[in-house]
Amino acid sequence: MGCCRHQKMGKCREEGEGEFPMNPVKRLLCLGLLLVFASTSAGCWDRREINDLAIVLAVGVDRNPNHKILLSAQIFFPKVAGGGPQGNTGGTGSNAIGQTIMQSAEGVTIADAMTQLQSKLPRSLFWGQSEVMIIGEAAAAKGIRSYIDFFLRYVQFREHAYTYISKDRAVDLIKLQPPLERSSAEVLREMGNLKLGAQITLKELAQKIDGASQAALLTRIHITPFATAADAAHNNIQVTGIGVFKKDKFVGSLEERANLGILAITNELETKIFSFPIDTSGGHVSVNLVHAKTKMVPHIDEKGVWSMDLFVEMDGDLVLNTTNQFNSDPKFVQQVKKAWTESIRGDIEAALKRVQKQLKTDAFGFAEPFYRHYPKAWSRVKDRWNDEVFPALQVNLHIRTQLNRIGKSTVPQGIPESSIRKK
Repeated sequence: MGCCRHQKMGKCREEGEGEFPMNPVKRLLCLGLLLVFASTSAGCWDRREINDLAIVLAVGVDRNPNHKILLSAQIFFPKVAGGGPQGNTGGTGSNAIGQTIMQSAEGVTIADAMTQLQSKLPRSLFWGQSEVMIIGEAAAAKGIRSYIDFFLRYVQFREHAYTYISKDRAVDLIKLQPPLERSSAEVLREMGNLKLGAQITLKELAQKIDGASQAALLTRIHITPFATAADAAHNNIQVTGIGVFKKDKFVGSLEERANLGILAITNELETKIFSFPIDTSGGHVSVNLVHAKTKMVPHIDEKGVWSMDLFVEMDGDLVLNTTNQFNSDPKFVQQVKKAWTESIRGDIEAALKRVQKQLKTDAFGFAEPFYRHYPKAWSRVKDRWNDEVFPALQVNLHIRTQLNRIGKSTVPQGIPESSIRKK
């Protein structure tokens, strides 16, 4: 009895006499929480095995003559890829041909077509691996806003998928099994990475058609024969120009010189070797593009005249000289730079004529700089920009070219020394 209260409490703890029984209500509550945690932490209750999925690699959208939408899916074929008798994906390092199958379905809307497509397959469609979207010209001419809305809204689809417009029907490109790659989806993904055309994703396409210009560009593709293809199914895909969209509708295409010009204006030109004549003797030179940059500077003068200054800079390496002049001759270098400048000027002027005067669609994105620099003036003309203001816009070109390297040899090859023009 002589010990203090704290000593008694310590003794009680040691002997276990100070334990208080848990309230029955609290005990039941803790038991219920444990059951909830146990059920929600189980990792297999909503599992989706890969054996139950149809993995989509590419999507194609067409419009049939009956005005219904045809949705095509390129689906990964695991039986072939598994190294069976049809596949060759083992340790040999050889290319596997035929690792995909194609299925398509039509519907009154893109969502209805997807529902019909799922009804044809025993596996659940999985769109999260789809890196390519192809839109046929017939479907694009009617408007692509509903397709963009669906694919950006649908939770599985990748918003960074490369988007193309096809001269041929999209379903025909989806069917292809090119010998050089495992699928046509992989071919188009690699082409997008190489920036052979306008590298546009689904998200960027939506932003451009809803932007100030209300216009967009897509790389235009078509089917081309492979020299060694066994049949049409093993043909290849080729970039054939640029498709121009006014708002959400395909209005026309650009090819050859106009194609290069619009890529130069929009800072999309990266992979290109320019070839052009250098003198009256018929000799040509070729310059490999190393760097290209275009800056847009808008102007509205005191008289209310709208104009755009384009400052184009290009650097390159000399890779071919079929003339009889020394590569290191300063006069020759100046001739090359002048000829290259005129070649680029011709490309850009061809693009301006086609896009500004004929298509009357601001695919260059000129509206954005005017919107940023002259917001009040822009607000007064935005409703008639593409139809009236943009076609009459004065464009001033300022082009600078530079040769970084002239090659390992300073003299033309394959020409007798006596025929080489001296400095």
